[in-house]
Amino acid sequence: MKNYATLLLLILLSVGLKAQNSVNKAWESFLKNDRKTARASFIELAKNKETAKESYLALSLMSEFDESGEVSFEYLKKFFDLADQPEPYLLAMWRSYALSYNSSVQSAKHLDFYNSLLKKKFDGTVYALANSSIGGYYEANKKYELADRAYAQIGSLDNWLITGEFENISTSGFDKNYDVLDKPQADAVFVGKKNQNFGWRKVPFTKHSKWFDFEYYSNYGNSVIFAQNFVKSPTSVTAQLRIGVSGSVKVWVNDQLLISQADERNNDLDSYISTVKLNAGYNRVLIQIGESYANRSNFLVRLTDENGKALDGITSTTDVQAYTKETTFKPSDVKLSSISYFENEIAKNPESYLNKILLAKLYLRNDNAFEARKILEKLKETFPESTLINNLYIELFNKEDNRTGAETIQETIKSADPESPYALSLTYNDLINQQDLNNAELVMKKLEAIYGENENILAKKIQLAGKRNNQEDIIALVDKSFSQFPNSSSVVWLKYLCEKEIRKNSNAINYLKKYVDEHDNYEMSKYLAQAYFDKNQVQDGLAVYQKEIANDPISVGVYVDLANRFYALQQYDKAEKLYLQCLEIAPAYSTYFESLGKIYEMEKQKDKSIKAYQRSLQLRPNNYSAIKALRKIEDKKDVFDYFEQADVKALVAKAPKLADYPDDHMLILNEEVQKVVYENGGSEEKHFYVSKVLTQKGLENLKEYNIPFYSSQNYNIEIAEVIKANGTKVPAEQNGSQVIFTNLEVGDVINLRYKIQNFNDGSLATHFWDSFYFTHGVSYVNTRFSLLVHRNKAFKYSFSQKAIEPIKTQQDEFDLYVWKAENQKALIYEDKMPPMDDVTNILYLSSIPNWEFVADWYNNIATAKARSSYEIKTVISDIFKDKGSLDDLSKIKLIYKYITSNISYSSVSFRQSGIVPQNPATVINTRIGDCKDVSTLFVTMCKEAGINAELALVKTRDNGQNTMLLPNIDFNHCIAKAIVGGKDYYVELTSNTLPFGTFYNGSLNEQILEINNKTKAITTLNPLQRPKNVSNYSTSIVLKGNDMQIKETNFSTGAVASSTRSDYNDLSNKDQIKKLKETLAGVFPESDVYVLKFTNLSPITATSDTLKAYTEYALMKNCKPVAGMSVFSLPWSMAASANQLQVTQPRLFGIDLTQLFLSENCMEQITMQLPEGKKLVEELKPINISNDYLDYSLTGKAVGNKIVFSRKMILKKDYVPADKAQDFRDAYIKVVDADEQQLAIK
Repeated sequence: MKNYATLLLLILLSVGLKAQNSVNKAWESFLKNDRKTARASFIELAKNKETAKESYLALSLMSEFDESGEVSFEYLKKFFDLADQPEPYLLAMWRSYALSYNSSVQSAKHLDFYNSLLKKKFDGTVYALANSSIGGYYEANKKYELADRAYAQIGSLDNWLITGEFENISTSGFDKNYDVLDKPQADAVFVGKKNQNFGWRKVPFTKHSKWFDFEYYSNYGNSVIFAQNFVKSPTSVTAQLRIGVSGSVKVWVNDQLLISQADERNNDLDSYISTVKLNAGYNRVLIQIGESYANRSNFLVRLTDENGKALDGITSTTDVQAYTKETTFKPSDVKLSSISYFENEIAKNPESYLNKILLAKLYLRNDNAFEARKILEKLKETFPESTLINNLYIELFNKEDNRTGAETIQETIKSADPESPYALSLTYNDLINQQDLNNAELVMKKLEAIYGENENILAKKIQLAGKRNNQEDIIALVDKSFSQFPNSSSVVWLKYLCEKEIRKNSNAINYLKKYVDEHDNYEMSKYLAQAYFDKNQVQDGLAVYQKEIANDPISVGVYVDLANRFYALQQYDKAEKLYLQCLEIAPAYSTYFESLGKIYEMEKQKDKSIKAYQRSLQLRPNNYSAIKALRKIEDKKDVFDYFEQADVKALVAKAPKLADYPDDHMLILNEEVQKVVYENGGSEEKHFYVSKVLTQKGLENLKEYNIPFYSSQNYNIEIAEVIKANGTKVPAEQNGSQVIFTNLEVGDVINLRYKIQNFNDGSLATHFWDSFYFTHGVSYVNTRFSLLVHRNKAFKYSFSQKAIEPIKTQQDEFDLYVWKAENQKALIYEDKMPPMDDVTNILYLSSIPNWEFVADWYNNIATAKARSSYEIKTVISDIFKDKGSLDDLSKIKLIYKYITSNISYSSVSFRQSGIVPQNPATVINTRIGDCKDVSTLFVTMCKEAGINAELALVKTRDNGQNTMLLPNIDFNHCIAKAIVGGKDYYVELTSNTLPFGTFYNGSLNEQILEINNKTKAITTLNPLQRPKNVSNYSTSIVLKGNDMQIKETNFSTGAVASSTRSDYNDLSNKDQIKKLKETLAGVFPESDVYVLKFTNLSPITATSDTLKAYTEYALMKNCKPVAGMSVFSLPWSMAASANQLQVTQPRLFGIDLTQLFLSENCMEQITMQLPEGKKLVEELKPINISNDYLDYSLTGKAVGNKIVFSRKMILKKDYVPADKAQDFRDAYIKVVDADEQQLAIK
């Protein structure tokens, strides 16, 4: 009997194993894009009870690629009908194609399915999601009573008081301790953004869906906002608090912190779960939501039993109630059961593809990008071309806002799976954009063969007919589409247009009306309203908006649209009422007060208008349209009318000619900035640029102009034109911020005027800083910087070279400063001169009080982002794994290596890309970042490893070493520093070739601002712990006839090693030799390379920071026969050359030696074996040169039949002042002569 049981068990195991193998083979076909084989296999496997459930799920997923949504849904339903435990699978598939392919108007089949879920004994999350979808179905069909009834079954906590906003730039508000926690009382007053006072307030309306969305009530962007209510429980109970959010979140119950999630996610309900103790009676629930990059701010919270069922008998109120603070209960996080389920299934069956894919989808639904990526990466290693996996990657990249990653994957799909519907759709769009309509039609037909003539195919046919101006086909196709898809908003809109514009049907509006009557679609409602207005049925048009407000009274955007209609109709009282209603919902919106100001102005209510504008500016000081309107109603001058205006016509008429400026190619007739700085924040400026073309080269320089602006600025081009010699004006072409001066000729003048408005946030909002060049590389006739600054605004100014005294006058509440100069000749370029900013005369201005303020400002931003996370913890664990006991220095080197090896550097200017670093977890997930992103990641990883680290903002040397005269934020780079054993280790994280802690010579002595709470001033970068940039050559030469056979070993460190890695690391050995040949040929035309070997070339596999290169090469005909002698120069690898430094007199500027020397310490030794019977005619002349800037020595000595030559160059200082330039040039020529001196053997 025992043997029989064993045999039976083996048979069952064998059958199960065969079934699993068959399923896996089908999956592998699917993942290899052989969907035809996979579909046939799964359909066959679906006939087997053992494999039916998995097969139906696979078929549902596969249908997303080449079937209709209905088919996908039917397969999912078949799975559901068979499954014993469908909940985790449903949760993983909830936002899948099967359940969301037509989410705007879901079918009755979906409704029946959701209702069937409510009859099952499932986890309460499924019930809540089902009720949410049922509510969404009825809401979409304007059955609001049924929708609200379904939404009520979700079990959400309602009735909230809210307060805010608090500053949250770069997530800086998440960890702050707010007195909100200690002040639940109704009369509490808080101070937040822009020093605004506010308290707790009720909200008059909420969304039908039960999601509490701060977008309607507050300026949620870069804000922390709170909500509280008081929950009454009939008994004391231990339960679960479940919440879904957009943003970061903290949750307290009875002032005990239950949930704290710093990562901003957009997830679904019940995404975070904690145990909670509710007391009998009232319990305070406090929610903190933060937004800085999530782009949304909302939550839905539920109190449930351990099975997710909403607690019975609880109620909530906004009335403040007495409650007992919790001090003893120990809350615990509850892992999502669906996550645990799939993890267990994968542990039991690691070969299962379905469980991995569904777990990845579940992570994506909950916005856990890192966890999803870990799963997808392993699958992609095996199936790199899988369209299924690549589609999940696109979803991942879209969640990370990684457009480049998504587009790259799309190109992969197009090349790897070109006949897939996804690839065909992408190709179709490409062809349409290229106006290749014939090939687009061929692709469309391929899609039609797959899907049939569905709505999407008909839309493509209409598009093609439209591009071909085929009206008859358009009408026929639209009619056909409407007959099949009357519930499609796009189809209805096209039907309306055809009836109205082509058939001239006076009743065309009825198509819109019927749709709007049956569907909740505000865009279509606006179209309907406009259609009524077009027919002069004004009251009907207004009624459309009024119905929308009645249907969804929280929608402030509808109030605004209707108010604008009333304003246009001059029904100002009704417009006012609507804006007052908006302010009841969102009392801190500056634009609502500005609109009220306009209304009161039109009604001649001057005092009320002034107060409204003033309130608008209190809420948003840089609301420039409100500033302008307020000045106008107060009978004040437009701010730009205070400035003297240049007479462009006169400037052009009197413009000098080429004969007056024979050395110039262009001439600036007038360059001016007119800047206005307001008292409480905000500044705007106009830029004027009038320049004359003197030569063809000048024309090439002037034909295009790019308006420089940052992400925190807006620009508006007011004038852009060419003024011809006869006075004719030709408008320039504009492409965004680029201006193209067409039809430009020598002798013409370009005239450009544009306005910049500044929108700084946070602690910088009330400050300004600026700079202006009074000398540069172009000659000018007039240049001027005018500053109109409020008299109460304190600021400083300073010149970098020669002070220019301003003309100061009082203009109403402002002071007007004018700095000007005339007839300045262009600065002439000199070889190896310092950066332009160090030699030009620049005016610097700033209202920022000191550098400590700047350091504190960025410390607040960056420290908030340098927060640990699951991703950070995982990466730290992985890179330290199996490394034994590591000291702190070893740890930071491993962190440095991880970042420089795994994160691609995106070269974007510090301010151009925005001042806020990305979330370090996002950088890990996207694997790309700019300087501040990778530096912040380094700091975060160091902190996770228990090592103190901080950032340093940098003004790179090529932007000047003496430019930070006043406090500002005009940095263009960021590095990091770790502190180990009391020593500072600075790191440059944007290069994957620089060894740890090293810097190029050109980076030394850059101006840096260390970001910590102790910094008081700008310092310069020259780390004590920095390994030097050293090169060491050991060369042996054998003379054979007129050739030199050379073997050379080179050891290099620091930037010298980095330079070699940059040139050679990514090349094959064949290409490495080819590149070296090309390099040698530039000095020695006849040469050849035989061997080139590197040690530690790859930064990833290098075991040492020292790079070794071994070379065997020959220099042919390098020895010249002269009078029976053989004459040659020694082939020093780092020989100086006279053409590398030119100094002419008079020399106006110093010499930047970092442009001349890569190495700080270069040592070369050449051992030359003389031919038998030969000797030097004259020994090498030893030379020693030593000055303040370098030490150089060259010696030679005989050792048997060999001569050993030694060359040493040490760089001591990296800058030579102008008055020492000629002396240095003379010394340098001596070095050149020494390196090039000729020797002879005989």
